[in-house]
Amino acid sequence: MVSDEKKIALDSETPTRPPYMQIYTDSTGNRLLTFLNSYKNSIYFYDYDNSSYQKKIVYNREGSDAIMRVAGYYIKSPDSIYVYNMPMTEVDLTNSMGKVKNRISLRTNEPDWPDRYPQYWLKTVNPFIRIGNKIYLTGQTFRSLTMSNIMNFKFTACIDMLNNAIDFRYTYPKEIYSDTNWEDGIATQVYPCLSPDGNLIHSFPASHDLYVCELNSNVITKIYGGSNVATAIHSIDYDEPRKTPGELCLVHYVQQDMYGAIIYDNYRKIYYRFLERGIPNATIQMTMKDKLINVIIMNEKFEYLGETTLGTGKEWNWANSFVTEEGLNIEYLDKNDLDENYLIFKILTLKKLS
Repeated sequence: MVSDEKKIALDSETPTRPPYMQIYTDSTGNRLLTFLNSYKNSIYFYDYDNSSYQKKIVYNREGSDAIMRVAGYYIKSPDSIYVYNMPMTEVDLTNSMGKVKNRISLRTNEPDWPDRYPQYWLKTVNPFIRIGNKIYLTGQTFRSLTMSNIMNFKFTACIDMLNNAIDFRYTYPKEIYSDTNWEDGIATQVYPCLSPDGNLIHSFPASHDLYVCELNSNVITKIYGGSNVATAIHSIDYDEPRKTPGELCLVHYVQQDMYGAIIYDNYRKIYYRFLERGIPNATIQMTMKDKLINVIIMNEKFEYLGETTLGTGKEWNWANSFVTEEGLNIEYLDKNDLDENYLIFKILTLKKLS
């Protein structure tokens, strides 16, 4: 249930639905809400508790410190900020002045690199994840996978912060993605979550199951983590994946139930998993934002505790969700805020039903 609301006043150059956010606690213990302004190629810092503006870091698009398009970041410390530079498919280590200290490429320069290396569509619910001295960057393929390449395509880049070495890990489940048509990237997005025992959990849009990956082994455990209202999820019925019309892909995904991110709440020892509910009779005029959004609640053993329908994606931008001690924060789009003056979060907490 909604227990509180947080409103942050935006300037005239900052739209709602920022593509990426991170809650960062500074050396004095202050909680800072940071978010990306793509238009200004900047990271904005606000005090989470009192909603006041603190500062911004502006990244140049040209010159020796150029970052052409900031599309995600991880703030390790004020002078160690890892930035994903999307056009170059690289992670750039920067300082608080926007200066680049190092560049880490995530691919080769061969023309067919998208068939062998992931691309990254980062979101607040698909962030950089730090585990010890390594950061994990979860990517995806935007193309359908065949049985011949599904075991070779690894969707996560693991970067060692001590020496910038990279290795790639984790493959798509064969039972879902091999020799099927999941074109256009929506169904192949991967949502990671760090469990309290240090494993990575992956939520795939086309699967009711969750995949728990042990970090230091090849052991993967499949666990049911589905909705009580979701139905069977089918791939696109079109025989030529890379020639599938875009409008056919969109209509298909709007019609299907599709899972979103999974988030662990360390304060309440539970998991939240999002579901975008299918609209069986959807037409080309509809979008993914027309779908109803459910939040599934599970305990640490992934046992189902409950489920709530929030509303449509036009109101609830679940891609901007994060946990604080107050509850689950989800960006809310107020239809009365036509000028987008505020970044609004609804804060949800648990209510036990009798």
